Amino acid sequence: MNDSPFDQLKWLGKNENPFGFVCLDCRSFTHAMLSHTQDPLIAKRFSELRLVTGEEYRWTHPSNAVIGSCSLKYPAIRSPNDGPLFKATVMEEKWDIYRYEGVLYFSRSWTGDLVFTANMKINNEALNLYSIEADAEVASKDTLFIVQQVDFLIKSHIFHKLAPHPLPPDLPNDIRTIALYSFSQYGSRASFATYEDTIAVSL
Repeated sequence: MNDSPFDQLKWLGKNENPFGFVCLDCRSFTHAMLSHTQDPLIAKRFSELRLVTGEEYRWTHPSNAVIGSCSLKYPAIRSPNDGPLFKATVMEEKWDIYRYEGVLYFSRSWTGDLVFTANMKINNEALNLYSIEADAEVASKDTLFIVQQVDFLIKSHIFHKLAPHPLPPDLPNDIRTIALYSFSQYGSRASFATYEDTIAVSL
């Protein structure tokens, strides 16, 4: 009998999942874990951030910024109004996402730290992203990986689709390490982890 969620982690071959490449099914860990903090200030900050509209991020940029170009296309976002597109409701959800003036803002739900911004255009009822700015110290200095992270957040948080999340190329190929990384980055929205290019997975 398996007592640890790590014991149930399983690598899936490319023919064993809907994405077509090798990935780690980490749901037994990421969907079962509960987030908590012993620091009352962190808990207080999370609660306070549930009330903000994201207006304070307008025209701001991530610290230690690195900029990467991209060409990502999605269906048009349903809401025509600026404001929150996704707000964490529990501490197991790690991100808040906002839209203002043609820019998407991605901040951590526990701290409010701005990690990504993405410039977008809406043409022919489609959402097109053409550049991403990221905090290189928090996200990565690898622009391809940065694009993959934002792509996953859009698919999983804005469109609420089951999608694989990317792993840093230098992350050790160890299931415990991968599961812990996945939960710390994406919380309960992390399901399938892979080292392969996740951008090709369509909505």
